Amino acid sequence: MGPDYKIYAIGGFGGPKNSCLQAAERYDVANDKWEQIADLNIPRRALSAVALPDGIYAIGGFDGQNYLSSIEKYDEAKNEWTFISSMNYARCTLSAIATPDCQNIYVIGGFDNGPLNTVEKYSVIDDK
Repeated sequence: MGPDYKIYAIGGFGGPKNSCLQAAERYDVANDKWEQIADLNIPRRALSAVALPDGIYAIGGFDGQNYLSSIEKYDEAKNEWTFISSMNYARCTLSAIATPDCQNIYVIGGFDNGPLNTVEKYSVIDDK
């Protein structure tokens, strides 16, 4: 659930071409309605997402050809996704969790032509 109390569906696999998706949408529980939001900058499946007060983070994934180290952040006020600092390692099927103070995101494990046993920490404050 995002900072706006809506449920987000980001990227994935499928659609008419059965491919990695760039689409993103959100469900407004109060109005029982799905709405399209801005597309991601690149298609992603097997990504992880984290919701923080300053936006939704789409982390890593697979674009159909490459494992991704990039991260995009959604700004609801601007209805746009922007790239932030990338991870050190490309990965899909990863786990991600924010710290209780919302200042850091931990990215754990994943896959890049084999299982990964790495953990990375992203600072929301420092964008690194």
